[in-house]
Amino acid sequence: MVKQSFAERWDLDPARREALQAVITGVATADRMIAQLEAMKAHFLAAGQAIAVEIMAELDPSSSHALPLRAIAADIATATNAADGTIRSRMNGAAILTTDFPATYAALSEGRISRAHADVIVDAGLRLDDERARARYEQVVLDRAESLTPGRLRPVAHAVAERVEPTSVVERHENARARRCTWVDDLGDGMSEFHAVVESVRAHAIQDRLTQMGLTIRRAARDEARRAYGPVVDDLAVEDGDPVDERTLAQIRADVFADLVLTGHPTAHVSDATGGNALAAIRGSVQITIPAETLVGLGDDAAFLAGHGPVSPDIARRLAADTATWTRLFMDPDTGCLRTVDAYTPTAAQRRFLAARDEHCRFPGCRQPIHRCDLDHSHAHSEGGHTAVCNLSALCRAHHMLKHHGAWGLEHGPGGVMIWTSPTGRRITDRPGPAVRFMAELDATDPDPPPVEVEETAPF
Repeated sequence: MVKQSFAERWDLDPARREALQAVITGVATADRMIAQLEAMKAHFLAAGQAIAVEIMAELDPSSSHALPLRAIAADIATATNAADGTIRSRMNGAAILTTDFPATYAALSEGRISRAHADVIVDAGLRLDDERARARYEQVVLDRAESLTPGRLRPVAHAVAERVEPTSVVERHENARARRCTWVDDLGDGMSEFHAVVESVRAHAIQDRLTQMGLTIRRAARDEARRAYGPVVDDLAVEDGDPVDERTLAQIRADVFADLVLTGHPTAHVSDATGGNALAAIRGSVQITIPAETLVGLGDDAAFLAGHGPVSPDIARRLAADTATWTRLFMDPDTGCLRTVDAYTPTAAQRRFLAARDEHCRFPGCRQPIHRCDLDHSHAHSEGGHTAVCNLSALCRAHHMLKHHGAWGLEHGPGGVMIWTSPTGRRITDRPGPAVRFMAELDATDPDPPPVEVEETAPF
């Protein structure tokens, strides 16, 4: 008797496959309709702000105090059961979208992108004051937006904005860095939000260190509970004081953050092999790609924080100088795909190569960083698959399980392209993030781009 895999045992029969395809089509159709309604809403909110601005222009500027805008926003707020401050913010955002980003507004009106995509495009492009540069930026980013999730689109949008921005990244970073600060917003019920504006590299390193500490604390609590109660601890009703940590990872991160800021060390103690606190040895981890000319000081092109956005060349050079090991990457000048890395130990070279190529989990839309992923054989090793970069990809634990037990298929194409097949037979192509950014940046620097045309049509 041939043993079936879990995925084969629950594979969809024709009737359920057809029903699920109808569900997927219905959800996609609803999303397009929601996007069109979001565009319609933006149209009316922008029109409301335009009326307010027109009235204020007719008044004595010294006595208007933006009262017409506040009054109109309050009128809309009472009709929609929203806070008037929220409506003022949405009116301003709608005016920016419809006026400064007409191509993005048109794509939203047609249901080709979601409001979340539009927000990413506007947020990354707000710094572009030149109208032609902004139009070029929109054209390039919108070409990618329809095939990327908002999370995957964000670093691409920042990379393209960086290319078309006439002001150097060094000057912009220094201006932005001068605005670093902290503040607190009270939330009520004895809770507050603590905010800090710092360099992106530091912010993501802080979050990564908190995550590593949180995971270490959770594992230690689980191991202690298993020692006390055995492997069925999750099924036991334990009493107060028993060694079980029921906090979520987000809660542990918040607690560790407060400990570190207030006392300089985490309150929790997780013993290492010597009896010391294992948490003290944890450091934040980030991945940065630095152009060779920037690294040696011959240029000032921005470095790139994997999965997020540009980094000042000065910060990138300082980090490189303090790093014990770093890897040269050789890229194809036509496609942006990585060719190889110059390392000697094969397994270490493969890990470094995949860290640079994949950056995060390769399931469509997932952005779990690669240092929290498994390196999976696309063609199973047990079935003759080779341990080579052309047969390896980063998958987070959840999507690794989904691949093996969720009736999803995966083909490994050239250049690190992953072609997924869903349980209903849909084929989704996932391309490596560095290659996607490279092609977007290449398009952004095209010396002779085609003209940008946006039809003046209402979204309804």
